[in-house]
This record gives sequence, structure tokens and C-alpha cells, in this order.
Amino acid sequence: MKGLIEQDAHVSLKRNGKTFWFASLFLPRQIATDAAVLYSFCRNLDDVADQTTKSGPSRDSVRHLEQIREDLNEGTSQNPLLTEILHLASRTSLDLRAAVCLLDTLLEDANGRAEIPDEAALIRYCYGAAGTVGLMMCAILGVDSPKATLQAIDLGIAMQLTNIARDVVEDATLGRRYVPDLWVGNLTPQEISERYKDNAKMRATLAVGIERVLALADIFYAAAVPGFDAIPRRARSGIRIAAAVYREIGVNLRHRGCDCSRGRVVVPMLSKVRIAVSVYTGQSRLEEMRLPGDLSRFHDALGNFPGLA
Repeated sequence: MKGLIEQDAHVSLKRNGKTFWFASLFLPRQIATDAAVLYSFCRNLDDVADQTTKSGPSRDSVRHLEQIREDLNEGTSQNPLLTEILHLASRTSLDLRAAVCLLDTLLEDANGRAEIPDEAALIRYCYGAAGTVGLMMCAILGVDSPKATLQAIDLGIAMQLTNIARDVVEDATLGRRYVPDLWVGNLTPQEISERYKDNAKMRATLAVGIERVLALADIFYAAAVPGFDAIPRRARSGIRIAAAVYREIGVNLRHRGCDCSRGRVVVPMLSKVRIAVSVYTGQSRLEEMRLPGDLSRFHDALGNFPGLA
């Protein structure tokens, strides 16, 4: 069963997480396999949470997530994939509290309409949705420095902010709007999903909000960069590549004027190869990023979540 779970995880990663699959090619085999299993677990949870529509939450999906949360707290499960995560936690320092925080965030999504009010709430959401994954990846990579752990969380938050900027319209069809109220003129998910493509003024308003999300993402990418040096050398380049390719999504979105009406923004394979070469030659644009100032107000928004206290 273990071998089948790992095989399915690699298939899921290649099909659904093309950026992370590409980066995994530069990781040692066991680390790549463990990362694929973690990705498959998180992807499965996300898919369950997305079984909701503008008409309301799915009771079955909510109950499914609640059962997984119970199993995590009890440390036992009949779910083969969750069993593999529990096994992974038993042989590494993987913090299952982070997985519970991830589930809590997805349960909020599954239980109702998400409309983020402000920047602090946005940062907390991104911690729950992806900062937690950065924290769990630390165990897989063998990173245990508190400072580097925080920087891994920063990277997860940066990536989630990139997702939010890219998927504004797609999220709106699910009744969700993660870009803060004032950044988009208090537009509702329904207004965005129904009028975005045909309303130039709305597209311009959303473009301003999307740019602010990408600017915030760049702050967290810059915060994460020093943490790469804490990753064991054999895995360091793979994580750098994942971060650099993911940030390129935002770069390409900016090239479109932060306009999401022309389909999902992607990073073509040739560009991924170019970025990988730039990482290996020390010329990655990600490495050139510098923090604009004090990060304390951004981290203060997170309180005492796992990995921070």
C-alpha cells in the first residue's frame, strides 16, 4: 500500500502541481517522494474543500474534513493517505499541529463564503492555507532552525498570495474573495464572477487589488530568501527553483497588467528551465530581492500559530 500511495502521489504532483513537480526533479529521491506525499495530502484536502459552490457549502465535504481533523488529533486513521502522513510524522519532525491549522483554514472555506476584510486577515489566511505547508516541509528537508522555519512559513505565505492574485475570478465563482475589501472597492464574489469579463472598470479596480497582493507576496518572497541557506545543500537548489518559478507567475501576471480575463497565467516549460539555470548560476531574480524594511507588523498578524511561538 505504501508504494502505491507514493506512486499515486507522484502522479498527482505531475498532473496538478506542475511547478512543484518540476522542482522535485532537483531534489534527492526520498525527499522528492515525501514532498509528493505531502502535496497529495494537501491537494486532496483542498479538493474536498472546493466541493462547494455559490449556493452554499457541501455538508459531506465539511464532514469529511472534520473526520480527517479528528483522525489527526487522535493519531490514527483508516484513510491510507492520512496514514502515510502520520507515518511521515513518526519518522521526521513533521508538526501535525500545522496540518490541523491547514484543516481549520479549509473548513472555514468549506463552511461558507470567504471575504477577507483586511491585510492582517489575508496574512493569517495565507499562513493557514500554505504557511503550514512550508512548516511541514521543514521536517522533510531536515530544517530545524527557528529562524529558517519562519522563513519557510514566509515562503508558503508568498506562494499562497501568488495563488490568490492569479485566481481572483476562479475563487469568486466559489463565493470567495481573498483580496481585502478596501483593495478592491468592496466588490463581492458574485459581482466579480458575473461582471468581471465584460466590465472594464471592474477589471481596472481588481487590477489595483491584485497588484497590492503581488507586492505583499514579494515582501514574503524576499523574507524567505535567507532561509534557503539553512536547507541541506542536496535539496537547496530544488527549493530555490520552486520559489523562483512560483514567483514568475506573479511576474507574468504583471506583464498582463494584472488582468485575469485572458485565462490562467502559467510559466511555460522553457521559462522554468531558464529559471532553473539561473538558480544554478547564481543569477536568479529571486536572489536579488531585498526586504523593504521591518517585517514585524506582518509577522505580528500571525500571533502564536505553530512555528511562530
